[in-house]
Amino acid sequence: MIRKFGMETPFTTAKLSIKTNINEATLNTYLRSLELGGFLAGEMLTNTPVAAKKQWKLVRDNGIEAPRLTRDGKPLLQGMGTEALWRSMRIIGEFNYRELAAHASTSGTEVKDGTAKAYVGALFQAGYLTLTKEAQNARQGSIARYRLAAGKYTGPRPPMIQRTKSVYDPNLNEVVWEEQEKNHDDL
Repeated sequence: MIRKFGMETPFTTAKLSIKTNINEATLNTYLRSLELGGFLAGEMLTNTPVAAKKQWKLVRDNGIEAPRLTRDGKPLLQGMGTEALWRSMRIIGEFNYRELAAHASTSGTEVKDGTAKAYVGALFQAGYLTLTKEAQNARQGSIARYRLAAGKYTGPRPPMIQRTKSVYDPNLNEVVWEEQEKNHDDL
């Protein structure tokens, strides 16, 4: 909605609240973080009956993805590793989890081998990756190799591994894979 107002049209928290149906207190917290991050400029209104009303104006458009910021306006780093892994899969083609972690780490975010291994495993289970070479002898260091499966790049937002051991794709807005519950017979 802020982008719809554009860089030329100032707005108040109340006006934004009406348009978005979001509580004003929640909006004020987010708008302050956008201001601290340099995305909005705020100006106090003097001719209003309510004290301390601010008028906001977009000064830096981040595009379709809303800025993810902390309360003090700094970029939120959570999820940056999976974004780098997802982006790197398309760039490097065939990979093993260690190569993928190393490639994703060069983008300014450190991605641990264990994180890459878990992400690759989940995406393989969900059908996003094709196994191109099976692991041979673990002692000699042969690691399985993968590539993004044909037609499985669904968009720029990385599929997410959820706590429920499922994979959610925000590009499709759906859970694309869930771990099957193991059947425990009492025999």
